[in-house]
Amino acid sequence: MERALQQLRAKVVSGALSPGEQIRQQEMAEELGVSRVPLREALNVLADQGLLIHRPNSGYFVAKRAPNELAQIRRILQLLENELLASLEWPDAQCIEELRALNALMRECVSAEDWTPLVRLNREFHLKVFSLSPSRLILEEVKRLWALADIFIATKMADSGARRRTVEEHELLIDCLAGRDRSRCLQMMEIHRASTSSGLPPDVKAAAETVQAEVPAPSAA
Repeated sequence: MERALQQLRAKVVSGALSPGEQIRQQEMAEELGVSRVPLREALNVLADQGLLIHRPNSGYFVAKRAPNELAQIRRILQLLENELLASLEWPDAQCIEELRALNALMRECVSAEDWTPLVRLNREFHLKVFSLSPSRLILEEVKRLWALADIFIATKMADSGARRRTVEEHELLIDCLAGRDRSRCLQMMEIHRASTSSGLPPDVKAAAETVQAEVPAPSAA
């Protein structure tokens, strides 16, 4: 099931499956080289995560997200991620090495013809950082929202320069974690978010700026 899940997610976030498009299960199972059972399990997972919509008696469809919805997801993530960063426990040497290894895998994708695995690796990298926090309920919600955020992350990653910047910014973030500097970690994450925002489509970027203006930022603790 995991292979079918990753392949389906890649098709959604890369745009190979368009918003509103129906997933024809027999055709998709043949294309992915899996049986209907693991495919259906993968479809259910993506539906639970909000990337697909299940309509009884009709099937599964790629979810459509309005620019304002994507902007709200991004804003909620900013607020919740800051809570996790403020409470994280500092990583040990092994965790730092695991983060560097993940980022090295991302670096290999920067110039690759098929760069889409970088979206999954990017999500794994960030969630590994956020999992250092003991705030498990907030972490679970962040995981759910990151699944929805893959679409606009992939929009940014379509540009090779953005992929390269992402890897470089990750290295700086790892250095902040290794140095156990919480203030620098928060600052670096804001820089990283601003970099992501610059790669958003104009309508999503405008909506994000509107949402940012309407919701007050959390005060620094």
